[in-house]
Amino acid sequence: MRQAREAAGLNQRELARAAGLSQPTLARIELGTRPRLAVAELDRIAAVLQIQLSDLTTGSRVRDRVRVAARMAARMAARMAARMAARMAARMAEGTADLWEAALQQAIGILILDDRLDRLVGKRLSRTVRLVANPASDDPGMPAEEQGRAMANVARRTLDLGGAPLADPAEAAEWLTGADTAALDFPSGIDGLTLTDPARDVTLIAVGSGSVSERQRFTLAHELGHLLSGDGGHCDTVDGKRTAAEKRCDSFARHLLAPQRGIRAWLGADTRPDERSTALLAHHFGVSLMVILIQLERMGLLTRDESESMRGLTGAQLARRYGWGRSYEREQEISRTRRPPRCIVERATTAYRDGRLGIGVLAGLEGRDPGETEAALADAGITPTPVRHADLNRLLQRARGDNQT
Repeated sequence: MRQAREAAGLNQRELARAAGLSQPTLARIELGTRPRLAVAELDRIAAVLQIQLSDLTTGSRVRDRVRVAARMAARMAARMAARMAARMAARMAEGTADLWEAALQQAIGILILDDRLDRLVGKRLSRTVRLVANPASDDPGMPAEEQGRAMANVARRTLDLGGAPLADPAEAAEWLTGADTAALDFPSGIDGLTLTDPARDVTLIAVGSGSVSERQRFTLAHELGHLLSGDGGHCDTVDGKRTAAEKRCDSFARHLLAPQRGIRAWLGADTRPDERSTALLAHHFGVSLMVILIQLERMGLLTRDESESMRGLTGAQLARRYGWGRSYEREQEISRTRRPPRCIVERATTAYRDGRLGIGVLAGLEGRDPGETEAALADAGITPTPVRHADLNRLLQRARGDNQT
């Protein structure tokens, strides 16, 4: 109940008042210390929270059916695996959620809200999928690098990109697959999550807003690769042993973001790129220096020793050395901003305008202060429709009159 209340953007006092309860009573209900609990009380609470009574008493069904795939540091993956094994023997005590669970709760909370919006504003339109074929499926013996490259070439042709940079991987993922994308406040060590609700055919790709912009872009492209490959649940480690699927999706991300055709066109007659050229290439395609070095080495334009000698510099260092320091700082400011799924924000805004969703929920989705969110919506001409409440006295008088007759 506490999670549902917080998801609705209400404190105990606000929920208690709206449900016709005292705050101490609600506190005891949340703690599970209330001796007796009437169904009518739960029904009023569920009505205020705008959720089904079954969701309040047994939890959301979305949480049980969602499938999760993750991309994280190897140490985080090992810790998560150990804890998941431990939970098979004994459920962890409430309040001991680790970093993984905190990230997962954020992402699943968005899918729970989207499921709730089906009841408030109607079911969402079926997602449009423009790319479903996996080019690697015809030749499973093809090396992972070539599989990823073939998939990326199909995706780039579908997007009509040629050799140009991909402006927004999130928008591309949404357009190609119909998935939702988001940048959320994940703890350090968790780069991204892909969650699928099979019952509603909804997929959410979420990346951590704490990562630098080029890493966010790569994570989005990598997760898109898994989605297009139909890999289902997976746990990728970014600093550990790589599986064939991970190698394939790394290759897909590299070739999607920094295609060899585009690299050759940008370099022109420069067949021996130096540090400056590789840095400018990384900036042009919006990727890390490492991605460009791998591509150049595979293209035969750099030797392994030349590539190794250029490694280690960060995007910030390269930006300062070669003249785009200020624009790089602005890019990082944008990447650190929470970005909720556009489609779900649109649906939540409709529910708010119709008077069916509180401003606290919409503000929480956007990661903003409720007052700030309300003011921004008002500036856009969006204000909630007043909710018409029944006149209790009139209903009582009518009931008495019916009884007398």
